[in-house]
This record gives sequence, structure tokens and C-alpha cells, in this order.
Amino acid sequence: MPRSTTLSRSPCRAGLLLCGLLASAPAFAQGISSNADAAREGEEIKGDTKVAEIDEIERGFYLSVDYGPNYFIPIAQPGFVLLNPDYVRPGTRMGVRAGFDILNNIRFDLFVLANFNEGVISQDDIKAQRLTGDLAHFAPGAAIRFDFITSQDQRLFTYVRVGAGYAIWFPAQLAASSAQLDKQDFLGSVHTDASLGIEYYTKLRHLSAGIEVDFQALIAPFAFGVSVYPTLKYTF
Repeated sequence: MPRSTTLSRSPCRAGLLLCGLLASAPAFAQGISSNADAAREGEEIKGDTKVAEIDEIERGFYLSVDYGPNYFIPIAQPGFVLLNPDYVRPGTRMGVRAGFDILNNIRFDLFVLANFNEGVISQDDIKAQRLTGDLAHFAPGAAIRFDFITSQDQRLFTYVRVGAGYAIWFPAQLAASSAQLDKQDFLGSVHTDASLGIEYYTKLRHLSAGIEVDFQALIAPFAFGVSVYPTLKYTF
């Protein structure tokens, strides 16, 4: 009899032990730390499963670059810097921007633009000991952008941008001679521009790309041009 009693208690003890392990398992699992317990930058914790959803469209500080052709209207009049004198020589435009997303559809940036235009070498100017050939101008400034069309998924934007700055001519003496001005040393123009563009936020986090059409108006001395170029932006 004592032997059979011992055997009958063994299954009971095993069952109690199994129930205890099963009861403690959830408590043990809840104590395991998860990488999704705290959201990192660009992530959002959703639901009881603590799944981190990554925000693919970044907002905030950004850097962008652009590169493409320009075309200036050749105006051979006093006060106008003559660019593209044979009407068929587009130049090159390069730009760098550093900006910040103020609101979802308003952005402010600082920029530096550079335009390089090939000139026609004039033998008459060479004989008169005047500079002739290529011209360039660099324009630092500031701009504001407004997105007036936004796609439902917040990836595609159509926008306008206006900017202003100060353009510095190189060589200044050649620009002064072209504009038929007496000033032979430092020469600059007030830079204004307005652009229309499209930007798309790619599936690669932080990166967006687009294309812009930009109209530039340089004032005193004058020059008017248009540029078409792709853009590439990285938002931090």
C-alpha cells in the first residue's frame, strides 16, 4: 500500500509542476526587453505588439544640390551684360541649398548659385586690350518655397519658390565692358529668381529627387535667363 500511494502522488506533483511553469511563462515573456519599447527618431510605436513603424518621409533640416543648363537672352543694349552672344550657346548652372521645413508645405533655404557661360572671343576687343571670352557669376541668397499641390501619400509635391540675393561677376571688367559701363573694378547685380518644380520623396529614407524650371533676373547691370535642372535632396 505505501508503495502504491507514492506512485499515485507522482503524477499529481508532475501536473502541479507543469501548471506552475505554464503560469509563469507569460510573466517571464513580459519581462524580456524589446528594441521597440522606445521609439527612435523617425519611428512610431503602434499597438500592443510594440511594432515600430518607420517614417520614410523626413522633415526638418536638409541639403540639396542641382545641376543643369542655363540659357540667357542676349540683349546687346547699354546696361545689359551680353551672355550667349550668338544665341545658341547655353551655359551651365550649379546650385547648393541648405534649408529647413518650417511647415508641411513651407520651406526656407539659403543658397549659392553659379552660372558659367561661354563667350565669343572678339579680336577687336583683344586689339583694344579689353577682356573677351567666358563670363560667370555667383549668387548667394535666400529663398522661400510653397508647396501648392501634395499627393495623398505625402510623397509628391508641386511647388513654387522665390529667392533674392547678390550676384558677383567674374571677370568683373568683362561684365562692365559688356554692359557698356565705365566701372572697371568690382561689379555685381541684384539677383532675383522664381522657379516651378516637382519633388518626389523616394522609398530610400531621407532622399528626394525632382526637377525645376527657374527664371533668373539680374538687375543693375541686367541679364535675364532660364534654367532647367534636376534636384537631389537629403533631409536629416
